Amino acid sequence: MPEPALALGVALLTGLVIALGIAPVLRRLPEPSADQPGADTKLRYAQLPTRRFVTAVTLLSVAATFVAWAVLPARLQPLWTVLATVGVLLAAIDARTTWLPRTLSVVGWLTMMVAVGGSVALGVSPADVGRTAAGAALAWGLYLLIWAATRGGFGFGDVRFAPLLGAAAAAHSWTLLAATLMLGTVLGAVHGLFRLVRRRNSEFPYAPSMLAGAYLAAVINRLSG
Repeated sequence: MPEPALALGVALLTGLVIALGIAPVLRRLPEPSADQPGADTKLRYAQLPTRRFVTAVTLLSVAATFVAWAVLPARLQPLWTVLATVGVLLAAIDARTTWLPRTLSVVGWLTMMVAVGGSVALGVSPADVGRTAAGAALAWGLYLLIWAATRGGFGFGDVRFAPLLGAAAAAHSWTLLAATLMLGTVLGAVHGLFRLVRRRNSEFPYAPSMLAGAYLAAVINRLSG
């Protein structure tokens, strides 16, 4: 694994990029069409980049990058950097608005494809690439089934978010993919139960739990290895 100083340096550099890029990205994101339920009352993306929001996302991105470098092989870092940047921003947007912008999700998919190429250059094998693609498809399929089973009660934005997690986790192993999906589901369920106890029955963001599940799975995998 990389030296802590290297991990911290990369994490801080990633945080700087994120801090500078959040506001321009959010101000250019298209809003959902007005005919979608709740679109007229949601907080606009351009209103999100307050000092508090930018600071929180930057710190989360730094933490996510540092954890990934600390517990995962260097050859996987391009994929996990996508999670630490686009993934963290998507989860933060979901936390504030309960919406996951389609445009940014597509950017995440495309960036993840580029990241796969970077990982190949760092030593990822063709078998790993195949597993990465299969993991993205499996995660998408699982969340699509959940969305269908709940008849739309589960946000479709989470279905679009799932392939990012599936690709990054499966690039490591099937075990990490399974743990990521399981822990993300558990954390989401705990969050939902907590809201029920507090009698808050409105929609709640699920992407933060999904993302946290991936990093928790990576840490547990490292500690148990």
